[in-house]
Amino acid sequence: MSDGNISEQPRTGYLDLNRIAHPRTVAVVGVSDTSAYAAGVRATLAESSAELFFVHPKVDQAFGRPVYRSLREIDAPIDVVFSATSAKPLVQTAIEGAELGIGGIATLAAGFAEIGGEGIELSRQLVDAARAGGFPIVGPNGVGMINVNEGNWLTMLPRWPARAGGISAVTHSGGTIEALGGAAARPGGPGFNLMFSAGNEPVTDMADYTRFLAEDPLTRVIVLVVEKIRRPEEFFGAAALARENGKAIIAVKLGRSARAQRLAASHTGAIVGDTWTYDVAFRQAGIQLAGDIDEAIDRAQLLERVPPQRWIPVKGVTVLTATGGFAQMAADLAEVEHVDMPELTQLEPFVKENIPGGDAANPLDTTVFGLMQPGLWEAILRTYSAEDDVDALVYPSQFADWDEYAGPPSVRVLADVAATSDKLFVVAPVAGRPGAWLEAFESDNLVVTNGPRGFMRGLHTMGAVARTRRDARVAAASAVAPSAAPAGTRLSVVEGTMLGFDATMRMLTQAGIAVAPYLVVESAAEADPSFDGPYVVKLADVAHRTEHDAVRVRVPREGIGDAIADLQRIAAADGLPPTIAIQAMVDGHGEAFIGITGRSELGPVVVFGLGGVFVEVFKRVGGRMAPFTEQDARELLAEFDDLGVLDGHRGKAAWDQDAIVATLMSASALAASGREWIDSIDINPLIITPDGPVAVDGLALLHEEE
Repeated sequence: MSDGNISEQPRTGYLDLNRIAHPRTVAVVGVSDTSAYAAGVRATLAESSAELFFVHPKVDQAFGRPVYRSLREIDAPIDVVFSATSAKPLVQTAIEGAELGIGGIATLAAGFAEIGGEGIELSRQLVDAARAGGFPIVGPNGVGMINVNEGNWLTMLPRWPARAGGISAVTHSGGTIEALGGAAARPGGPGFNLMFSAGNEPVTDMADYTRFLAEDPLTRVIVLVVEKIRRPEEFFGAAALARENGKAIIAVKLGRSARAQRLAASHTGAIVGDTWTYDVAFRQAGIQLAGDIDEAIDRAQLLERVPPQRWIPVKGVTVLTATGGFAQMAADLAEVEHVDMPELTQLEPFVKENIPGGDAANPLDTTVFGLMQPGLWEAILRTYSAEDDVDALVYPSQFADWDEYAGPPSVRVLADVAATSDKLFVVAPVAGRPGAWLEAFESDNLVVTNGPRGFMRGLHTMGAVARTRRDARVAAASAVAPSAAPAGTRLSVVEGTMLGFDATMRMLTQAGIAVAPYLVVESAAEADPSFDGPYVVKLADVAHRTEHDAVRVRVPREGIGDAIADLQRIAAADGLPPTIAIQAMVDGHGEAFIGITGRSELGPVVVFGLGGVFVEVFKRVGGRMAPFTEQDARELLAEFDDLGVLDGHRGKAAWDQDAIVATLMSASALAASGREWIDSIDINPLIITPDGPVAVDGLALLHEEE
């Protein structure tokens, strides 16, 4: 099924969304007083300063205003058309709009490329009209768009109680727009700026929206709900600009399971790609990940409520509460969400002196005594906030509406201390809906969050954003000149077209990756290696040798002939190529592997992992989109620091990380330059020796010539 992107040539660059995002004039097409979509129009009439014109084929008045029969009758430039018509009338509106110089269209229509057949042709006509007029289209197969700060509700959704603020959102699934609003619609919840329902994206895509929001002055946080990135290089270029401009991006990737991928294909026609690659690419670009809508709002909460100049790395969180259960819960969740809570042992004397039965300093259970004793709660707050090891103080309690008499005194003290501190203070309702009375205490220094897990997620995300390099990015592979596919033997295997062993080893050598000395022969008579043994003797041009028992190790020079004879008997019996590879047996103090994919959905990617027994023990791999920087390579290796293997395992020597980084950089260059012909390359095993990593085998699959 078509994915809605029907253009033959990929589009480059970005569309200008300014007129549709901040319209002075709006033409509403196909909406009357009795329309199911009237709620958004009424909200816009009530809240927006934009001038609205109404176009409808059947009514003479709408919302107390005259109705035009077409856009041509309107004697004013139209910044955005909000169309609630079906597919065919929408195409005619787009054609008419192109002639009139409109700024763009926000549409609710469905029935385009996602249904195939006639829908594909309608989608092509819509794209042609938009290109002729040079304007963006929000949708189709979406729910429209919203500018909360300006009161423009050009959407089929009801007007919910959204707070104006700094989160801007782009979603492929229209209903998730309302879900984001619902997750935030609570006391202390974050506020929204712009919300776009991207739909099928035949004209305007995630790259366009992200680029626009990267430069939007009212946007602090960009939340994306993503099915597929259609133009990865443009998207990651926009994401890099957002990082440079100090904005955070949080993404929910839909279609993580096989079943969800099938649903996505029927929903918008998007063919969802490898989720792992999305995770790798998003992290490399400094984009924070969320698993669902509630988590996305939790992670955006602090970033939206706190000015960017006060975003902190969150290296030391302290939790202060009057209930032991809340303290224990916070400690547990801090570990789950990877939030650092220092023990603050230096404060234990203060705790023992002031809190009856007090012991642990962080989290601190003040008990009710700590809140009721005159001056003690303020003393606790000032003592803890003065610690250099603390950059955020969290106060969890119930804080419900029914606490409006008992709760405010302790929160008021918290707010007073926060006003004189450079630390971040967080009020964290533990369960249910926070009390509305809490909003009176909010400030740039004091934020109300959502539940214990929510505030831990928010703190973790703020810290991750603050610690991420401003220059974090996924670079454009197209900036690297393409290389020619290597010459040499090609074999047809189950997985596709395989490059022969000799050509594969030469390719790796030319890329700067060290390989074990080898000799390729057709018979025992040629088997006179110039390098010392012992040797590995194997069938050269076989993809999975262990399935055929086609490898012999630690073979002495005098045993090479017998090994060749044995292997060639196996080749004859199993119908395999008889070519033999003789290699020096390489021993080291560790094993790793490197993989390359040339054409993932997001571009070329390099995979790194521990080899040998550690593959099954740790089940961990990391990756980076190519080309990447040396700093990216070092950060990739750092993902394995906690395992202790690279520092030397059980008395073995530490791995030479500089040498591994150099090998990764060579793999990056190979992946980027070979993106047009590499299907996949597996360098496994990569033996870690005192002289650096050495590849002893490689499996290269090539794209068939197109």
